[in-house]
Amino acid sequence: MSPRKMTNAVQAISQLQVDSVNVVRRAHYMPIFARLGAYDITALDKVLATPGSALTEYWAHEASIVSSELVPDLLLWQRRTWIDKSHLFTDEQQELSRRVINYLEANPGSSAREISTALEVEPVTSKEHWGWNWNDTKYVTESLFARAQILTLGRNSQFERRYALTHHVLGEPLEVDEVHRQDALERLINRSLAAQGVATAHCVAEYFRLPIREVKTQLAQQANAGRIEQVQVTGINEPCYMPLETTIPRNVSKDLRLLSPFDSMVFNRRRLERFFDFEYRIEIYVPEAKRRYGYYVFPMLYGDEFVGRVDLKADRARGVLHAKSVHFESGWEAEVHSPLQSELERMAAWLGLDSVQVGCEPPVRRIVVR
Repeated sequence: MSPRKMTNAVQAISQLQVDSVNVVRRAHYMPIFARLGAYDITALDKVLATPGSALTEYWAHEASIVSSELVPDLLLWQRRTWIDKSHLFTDEQQELSRRVINYLEANPGSSAREISTALEVEPVTSKEHWGWNWNDTKYVTESLFARAQILTLGRNSQFERRYALTHHVLGEPLEVDEVHRQDALERLINRSLAAQGVATAHCVAEYFRLPIREVKTQLAQQANAGRIEQVQVTGINEPCYMPLETTIPRNVSKDLRLLSPFDSMVFNRRRLERFFDFEYRIEIYVPEAKRRYGYYVFPMLYGDEFVGRVDLKADRARGVLHAKSVHFESGWEAEVHSPLQSELERMAAWLGLDSVQVGCEPPVRRIVVR
């Protein structure tokens, strides 16, 4: 699969959410597989590590791989005040910010840990918080990243951001047009609509975490001006919108795809319920005894319907893709059982696993016919 094909797939949906959970494979790798099939993840890594690439990491729905051209617009409209602590920086932290920028000028692609070592910034010894024991370098780099003064050249094998100055990552200086903020909002709305096909104002806003009031106003203005189409969707008692000249297929191929919990198709749970009558929650942080479906549950998309859930784990030590539990929506088990098995085998092959195990049954080894 060519880098261009991967890039086009990402740009069509505008973002791949990044998450550290690696139960099956890192979250940002999964949506491309679901849409295009098996591919070499190192090819995506190379795209992200290349200066001037069409893709980079920034804040979107959450931390995400996005089209590089969207960074200036996202910078104008993202509200990540809990990350950017620069307004609280001490004189020493302000000075460290300057030192970090100077270091990255000469050493693009460095992690916060590598920068700390080079600049002799002490690690934090306190372990009071399970996930936020950041030293000054980490606070500085995250704040610089939130303001897009630095971006990334992908991530390293420890899943750490490889920071670089923004002009190095984008291949040109970052230009942010504060005067035309509404134009930036319109571009983000149009990309959100294009990615979703048809959406309510809430769906549009939630995709990039945009302010709902401004989104509603902008959508109404665009619809009145004939730049987008306002439509009514059966069962949804509020206006919906879609791009002009959207083609609605009469028939949808009955392929089964497993979507990761962080796929942009499913991360808006309200949209799933309203448009697809499918209730889904991620249960990673739910105590095991209270989980309904499992720890890392992939919704099953069959054609244009969600037909079930499967709790997946890549057991790398045993070489097994383990479907720990499978739950079908009412009436779908007989039709979907065989396509699900095929999709599990396809995913196992991509992950480099030898067999598939469903529930407590013995693993079934994949047979490759040449």
